[in-house]
Amino acid sequence: MSPCRFSAFLCFWLLVGGAQSGVAQQNFGVVQGRLAEGIKEVSQTGSLIPRKVGTSLALTVPVSVNGSKTTWWIVDTGSTICLIDSSFSSKLGLQADNKVGSFPVTMVNNFQLGTFQCSGIACVVRSIGELKTVELRNEGGSFDKGGVIGINLLAKYGGLINCRTQQIFLSPSGNMGMSRQKYEAMGFTYVPMNVTSKNRLEVTGTLGGKEFSFFLDTGAYSTMLDNSIRNEVNLPFFSTNAKIVGPFHDFGKDARYTYGTATNFKLGNYDASGARLGATTLNLNENAGYSHRFAGFIGMDFLFFRSAIIDIGGRGLYLKPSAAVRWFEPFWIPSRLAPSYGTPVVTSQT
Repeated sequence: MSPCRFSAFLCFWLLVGGAQSGVAQQNFGVVQGRLAEGIKEVSQTGSLIPRKVGTSLALTVPVSVNGSKTTWWIVDTGSTICLIDSSFSSKLGLQADNKVGSFPVTMVNNFQLGTFQCSGIACVVRSIGELKTVELRNEGGSFDKGGVIGINLLAKYGGLINCRTQQIFLSPSGNMGMSRQKYEAMGFTYVPMNVTSKNRLEVTGTLGGKEFSFFLDTGAYSTMLDNSIRNEVNLPFFSTNAKIVGPFHDFGKDARYTYGTATNFKLGNYDASGARLGATTLNLNENAGYSHRFAGFIGMDFLFFRSAIIDIGGRGLYLKPSAAVRWFEPFWIPSRLAPSYGTPVVTSQT
């Protein structure tokens, strides 16, 4: 563990009462994850040197199922339920119920997340497809991908996700017990968060002076608005010929990626002006019980560079000022895009 991660862990340990007694140390488990990403070289007009762009950014954690060897699972707060890769499930001989939905569901009673023991975890059995292509940055060693960690597990154990240090804290009680005041003392801004009836992590905010609901999606590599919202708030944008293809969601055959910079954007009381916002046809018509009109999802590009802490048990999102670096400029291309990139053209809706 690096010195900065140790300091962050020690600070959190003290805040949740680890220094008070030996028993208190057992009130939570910490899982050290790893950040995985993809970098792709794309040609650019007028240059013989290809430009590197980010194609993925994902938090992964070590998991053992029924005593299996460790595989790495992507933490996806946009997934309402855990997923296990169908080939991995078959290899383990897991029994699944084929009558509960579009895909079989298996129940895992020996699910070890890091060193934290979970039980009664429902997992959809399906191929995780292109998610297997993400790799570790500047690290070697085995990195077999086995599935996706969804909200059903994270909510059950009061998951607290530190996007910057790639740590997840879990509690058998379902709540880490951290107070808003303790987060704010560490320099974070509090954003109220709600878990909807459909297991979405909802935050509300304003964009262009209008109120909207967003959901937090650590499995999305780019923050995205629906095109209709982009147009409604008159967000100036760049167009690309990048087609969006989702591994678990159909965005539509003509979905294209556009992006722009928000000048009037808040989540709760957090000023997110200057954030890079992607937009496309989200094709999400679900009734998830949002408190306002649904505008889009907040992805890892936004969360990571704002040191986000997602406290599911405590129903809070905590953010620091942006520390975004330049290596993914001029635009962040999500991993869920097909490899057909084009020269951006500035467009404006007026």
